[in-house]
Amino acid sequence: MKAVRVVDEIKEFVVREIERPAMPTGAVRVKIEAAFLPPYFEHLPEGSWRTPPRPFTAGQCAIGTVLETTQGDSPFRPRQLVYCDMYIQGSGSEADHGFIGCFGLTPAASRHLAVWPNGTFAEEFVGPEQCFTPIPDGVTAPPEILCRIGWFGTALAAFQRGGFKPGMTVAINGAAGLLGASAMLVALAIGASQVRLIGRRTNLLHELAGLDRRIVVEEAGDKTPIDFVLDCSGGEDVAKTETLAERLRRFGALTFVGALTRRASFDTSALMRNSNSLVGSFWFPHAVAAEVLSLIASGALDLSKIRAECFGIENIKTAMEYSVQKSGGLLHVALKP
Repeated sequence: MKAVRVVDEIKEFVVREIERPAMPTGAVRVKIEAAFLPPYFEHLPEGSWRTPPRPFTAGQCAIGTVLETTQGDSPFRPRQLVYCDMYIQGSGSEADHGFIGCFGLTPAASRHLAVWPNGTFAEEFVGPEQCFTPIPDGVTAPPEILCRIGWFGTALAAFQRGGFKPGMTVAINGAAGLLGASAMLVALAIGASQVRLIGRRTNLLHELAGLDRRIVVEEAGDKTPIDFVLDCSGGEDVAKTETLAERLRRFGALTFVGALTRRASFDTSALMRNSNSLVGSFWFPHAVAAEVLSLIASGALDLSKIRAECFGIENIKTAMEYSVQKSGGLLHVALKP
């Protein structure tokens, strides 16, 4: 079968014909319908990340159709449409988490990635049963749109971990990115009274603001009090994050899902007096995917404005360049075998 591979001594993706992956006990095999291609994937072949043993098939969140399982009592059945989550970890409290077909966050993740090295950028994907979530009948969005579920799930888990309550005023820092725009839609779906957008690409922010009267694009120097900050930003600009923390109402929370590369400074005395929380949130438990799908099925999470640019596996180089240059806001890139 055809697959996008990461191989030794080549610092870019290559397309190869490989054998169908084997089926370990507890595995599910799916035919890939569409896989999400985030812009940061351009760095995966370069060799600086803690990846599965090379060669391996790259991959991220995907939608697939079940072909077979190894367990007679499996909850999955042939021809069933499922969401494929690449997140993998052990059952204890040790930091050993990572993503199949991508990277591990700690050395301990290597043992999982050695067992499950190959991701979804292929005609078929084989993964552990816990990584799959059925798509309910009420969800009608096409696979190339649904493959973004991981970004909605990341946002939903961050709101849950930060103690979000309906009616809160939410600020999203880094709102023009794929995660920030996804978080905005999730905030509306779970009952935010207002969503305030902060980001560099103002054209995308104003496009997002046109979706709902509850969305506001903040101007420089805005001091509107807020209940919840979701920080999706990356890079070295910590000033916005520090200022947003100072605008939190009492009992408000700032939850980090981005990757700032500089240390931020906070007035811990003020945080203490206001009972504010600073919370880190990485990815989400597998069960959250079903919650996202329930929001979609109910109509609360509206995907009608999300757009996907689709490319075939054989066009991975063009697809990757397009994702880096164009992804953001409501637009993402999907691979379709």
